[in-house]
Amino acid sequence: MLVFLSFFLLAVGAMLVFNLVLKHSYTDKSMEEKLQLVQNQCSILGNQILANQFTIDTMQSNLNVEIDQLANVWDGRILVMDSTYKIVKDTYTIDQNNYMIYDEVVHVMRGEKDKNIRMLDDYAEIIVPIVNSEKVTNGVMIAMVSLKDIDDTNAYIAKQANILIILFAVLAFVAAFVIANISVKDIKKLNAQILTLNQGHLESLQVKSRFNELTRLTDSFNVLLNKMQVLEDSRQEFVSNVSHELKTPITSMKVLADSLLMQEEVPNEVYREFMTDIVEEIDRENKIITDLLTLVKMDKKAAGLNIEPVNINALLELLLKRIKPLAAKRNIEVVFESFREVIGEVDEVKLSLAFSNLIENAVKYNEDGGSVHVSLNADHKFFYVKVQDNGVGIPEECQAQVFERFYRVDKARSRETGGTGLGLAITRNAILMHKGAIKLYSEPGEGTTFTVRIPLKYVS
Repeated sequence: MLVFLSFFLLAVGAMLVFNLVLKHSYTDKSMEEKLQLVQNQCSILGNQILANQFTIDTMQSNLNVEIDQLANVWDGRILVMDSTYKIVKDTYTIDQNNYMIYDEVVHVMRGEKDKNIRMLDDYAEIIVPIVNSEKVTNGVMIAMVSLKDIDDTNAYIAKQANILIILFAVLAFVAAFVIANISVKDIKKLNAQILTLNQGHLESLQVKSRFNELTRLTDSFNVLLNKMQVLEDSRQEFVSNVSHELKTPITSMKVLADSLLMQEEVPNEVYREFMTDIVEEIDRENKIITDLLTLVKMDKKAAGLNIEPVNINALLELLLKRIKPLAAKRNIEVVFESFREVIGEVDEVKLSLAFSNLIENAVKYNEDGGSVHVSLNADHKFFYVKVQDNGVGIPEECQAQVFERFYRVDKARSRETGGTGLGLAITRNAILMHKGAIKLYSEPGEGTTFTVRIPLKYVS
């Protein structure tokens, strides 16, 4: 209903505005042309009057008749006044041979042409100077012209315009009613399909409309539904992965414990070996739970960030100092290159976790005798950390998924190194919380490079 009324009122309003503009334009144009015509004709008669030395009624001249005829044509009155302000001709003969002095005539006699027109109720008074060849004003013609013809034409135009407005209003009413009905039906269909979302159905909306706006709205809803479906699929996959990852160590421990229970006499060596395996599975379970809790905390967005100025050089040096013993066991060289001192507004704990995961992965998934190169640089707006190794690399088809939770490129190797499949997901979340970005470049067999960009100034 609102759409219908809006369309109808808009159409009628536009027609009314057009009518007013047309009426005023016609009035102004007609008035201008008529006044100009009167001035031109008076100027011509004025020249003849001047040539006759203001003697209007003579045997050799028809000026008297011409002036009377012109006054009749204009449905008005014409006065001819000489330089002494004496009226030598009055088409009404009321003021013939009388003297008339008033401001407008005096101004025109002095040559002030900007004060020669006066608008009365239904008449326009035009004072035209009678000027000789030396540009000296010898008298004036005062023409009082009726404007009734313009008013009559205006009334006729207004009448016709009103008829057109009524017809247009009827057509606009019908058109608005039809368009509103069609659009309302389409909106009701769309609304009915949207209501099914409350029942858990995330299928795409199928509404065919003749209106582009409604089609675009439907497309926008479908984009949103697709994102919701992706999130739902991701949630279900995450729950499934969590269940699987948590059950795997428990299953392993149960198998080991059952094996011990099934044997009546177990050698100490075997017993210790089984117990060692059980402890490793417990540690693995504990690490999975710890990483899951870390992810849950990060999913609460930036509310938990403890932002403060941190020396990024010192932070990376401390992390590398902790990692070097692990690298030394496999004869992996760890090199840190800093181009400048960098102070950034960051959460030191969360960013340490992110960089630690990247550096640990560079060591764990490297070859014995390999190398890890960590570099730090900055410009006026961001600082950049690059972690580069010459390890096994990541296949191209896997690179888009490495930041997903529980995703492993090599599942067997990840479990051997104690990986939970959550490290890079935690890293990415921590960097995004800082309004940063992380990029990956890798060639299988040649190594992997992670590039991190984070703003120097944190903006909440």
